[in-house]
Amino acid sequence: MKSIFICAFLSATLFLQAQSSKTIKPKPDKAIVYLSGAELSYSESIALSAGATEIIIEGVSPSADENSISAFLRGGMVIDTKKGLRYPEAPKVFDIDMKYNFIINRINDSIEDMAWLVKDCNNKQAALQKERALLLGNRLMRGEFARDSLGLLKSTLDLLRSRLNNIDEEELTVDKRESKYGKITAKLNERLEYFSNLQSNNLNGIHTEQYNPIYQIIVSVEMEAAATCQLSLKYYVPTAGWMPRYDIMAGSGKEKIQLVHRAQVYQNTGVDWKDVSLTLSTSNPALGNTKPLLNAWNLYFGYPSTYSESVNKQKSMGYNYNQMPKALGKASIVTSDSKSEDMDDANVQVAEPIFKMGDNFLRMEYDIKTKYTIASDNKAHNVVVSSTEVPVTLTYMAVPKLEKDAFLMGKIANWEDLNLLPASARIYFDESYIGLTAIDPETTKDTLYMNLGRDRNIVVKRLAMKDKCKEQVLSEYKVLNKTFEITVRNTKAITLDFEIEDQIPVTNDPNIKITLLSKDGAIYNELTGKLTWKINVKSKDIKKLVFSYEVRYPKDKYVVGL
Repeated sequence: MKSIFICAFLSATLFLQAQSSKTIKPKPDKAIVYLSGAELSYSESIALSAGATEIIIEGVSPSADENSISAFLRGGMVIDTKKGLRYPEAPKVFDIDMKYNFIINRINDSIEDMAWLVKDCNNKQAALQKERALLLGNRLMRGEFARDSLGLLKSTLDLLRSRLNNIDEEELTVDKRESKYGKITAKLNERLEYFSNLQSNNLNGIHTEQYNPIYQIIVSVEMEAAATCQLSLKYYVPTAGWMPRYDIMAGSGKEKIQLVHRAQVYQNTGVDWKDVSLTLSTSNPALGNTKPLLNAWNLYFGYPSTYSESVNKQKSMGYNYNQMPKALGKASIVTSDSKSEDMDDANVQVAEPIFKMGDNFLRMEYDIKTKYTIASDNKAHNVVVSSTEVPVTLTYMAVPKLEKDAFLMGKIANWEDLNLLPASARIYFDESYIGLTAIDPETTKDTLYMNLGRDRNIVVKRLAMKDKCKEQVLSEYKVLNKTFEITVRNTKAITLDFEIEDQIPVTNDPNIKITLLSKDGAIYNELTGKLTWKINVKSKDIKKLVFSYEVRYPKDKYVVGL
């Protein structure tokens, strides 16, 4: 009676336990991808009974940050969230191994029996061959005896014929038997290979993919009454991110460029994202939420900036000047908000940022309209963020002193409204790939310049006019005069704007006098010596620019750089 009561109690306990937990396997339906890391969101409708219930969500990312887990239950109350781990029940490896070993051992025994039978056939064949050789080699059979009679010869021949026929029949029987044993052995070897491979494949499957641990998030909830509720779950994973990319498509005579904003999204979370809604964010959730504190700003005597700050501080405090400073035992992690945190070297792996943003850079989010499937393979998956037509002013810029080609530049005003990110961009001009350029929206200029590549059809030449280049000595000075001519040829069918840059030398030595003699309408920067011409050249026309300068210095001196 007591045993029946215990069994009934255990059955009731197991029944209640089964009712107090529910296991679901939802897929992520939304992902907010940061420059480093991502937040995965799940949404699942689930029927719950009154009271406390543990909802076990299986198939979550192994790299989920437990501190970031948040759950919300519409119609109920979330009590606690935590990570869990379950190992699937694997079949007994020993039993499987023994099963195949039994079959393989029986096949090996049969192969061994066949080998002994084949050896018996070989022994019988050898005996028959020896008997044949003995009969044929007998002196009586060869008639070597002088007293041989005709009757004796006849009886000898009858014996030889009869025995040789028997030997041939027995050899044929043995050959058939040996051939049969060979066929059986071949089939046994095939079965042995089959079961050996089957054993190897099954055991390998048990030890690897089929029985990996299953990662869980356990949400403890409480319901006042039974109902079907909507569970929302979110958590952060560090093993994901995205990189911005741009495509710039321009054309001759067009007043707008097509700016295609792309993103390369990667993830190695251990969970495939199938048809998820993507949001790309430039925020960094890893940044702390603690307000920084200002420490006292101490001044101290030090040495020039060739020494590090730590060395200056040590020297000012009376350390041995001839002793090299010891290597710092901590690594410094610097965030994009210019905060630093010291951590031990052994526990720190500092990753290079995808791209850097200054303190004044705005945090932005891009909602992707199309759903994407991104596998957990740590490979870059291209996502189209937006495609915008941007008004642009095209101008050609050339530095003929350094390059013979002209470079097409796109000037964009009010670029702040585009919310651009620092990134590389592929350039296409007149539907042809030109090359790569860089977009730097953190420039302080009012106009954003985009390098659209070089145009080899524009001819820009810079030649020294030899008849106007001369060097002469006047009294105690040497005077050098140089004149250059820049030729710009427009081979296009439309009028083009050009910005041509050149320079004359500059100096800080009062003994060297540099004078700009003619600039042909150029904008001159006295500090840098830079000359800039802003011109437009009609179709199939040629424009010539001439500038000259003079350098005067003591005749007994040598000037470097001329």
